[in-house]
Amino acid sequence: MRRGHAITALAALAVSLTACGSAPTPPGGAATGGLQADPADLSGANMIFIANTDQMGWFVTDADGLPLYRYDKDVQKPSKSNCEGECAKAWKPVIADKAPMATGVDPISIGTLTRPDGTKQLTIAGWPQYTYAEDKTAGDMKGQGKGGVWFVTAPNGAKITGGKAQNNSKSSSAPSTSPGSGASQAPPSAPASGTPGY
Repeated sequence: MRRGHAITALAALAVSLTACGSAPTPPGGAATGGLQADPADLSGANMIFIANTDQMGWFVTDADGLPLYRYDKDVQKPSKSNCEGECAKAWKPVIADKAPMATGVDPISIGTLTRPDGTKQLTIAGWPQYTYAEDKTAGDMKGQGKGGVWFVTAPNGAKITGGKAQNNSKSSSAPSTSPGSGASQAPPSAPASGTPGY
């Protein structure tokens, strides 16, 4: 008789469990009535990426795939831009009015400085960052070496001169990390640092 009660109890349990959850929760989704997060609004974020070419190695780009440059006449510590007036028309400061979101650049090396006009400018490893007005499409690097003082920025903040920057490794042929930069490849796997955005 005990066996009959046990079978009846198991059957009742199976029926109740089946009735409670007949539709599985999709991966990344929440069950009806559960907590749900809205997608992040990245429309105003300063997106920074890295890209790779055979001639330059790894370098930093903006969201449009344009390279970021550093200026030898700027000051690294404390960060200070010496590009103003006409210079800033040709070499546009990378504005950092919102927190930058970086892919492939160590978040600890990213900072800002306040320019004389009050705007915030992005810095990498203390160096103020710029885009060049004559670079129009992803992959353009018309400012590289200009005047012997303007250089594309490596992910570690180093300048890239003539070829690859010191400590600027290159890797396999994985997909691009920068939108619209056809010659780019994904960065090598970063060491686990526990820091988001790396």
